[in-house]
Amino acid sequence: MSGRRRRNRRMNILDLWQNVLDDTKDFVDDSIDRVRDDDDYDVDLADDIDELRKAVVELNAKLDRLVAAK
Repeated sequence: MSGRRRRNRRMNILDLWQNVLDDTKDFVDDSIDRVRDDDDYDVDLADDIDELRKAVVELNAKLDRLVAAK
């Protein structure tokens, strides 16, 4: 009986480590996907910043014209 017990214990340990490895792989894959998604977000953010800068320049020009008109 001790042989069967040892085999079951070994299989349980192997199952445990297989689950740990699977969970770790899933975590790493999800992290990589998030980083890739963040890269796309940075591009969108850069575009938004450019648009905001243009709007500020236009607003400053409009304010300068209004001040000059007084």
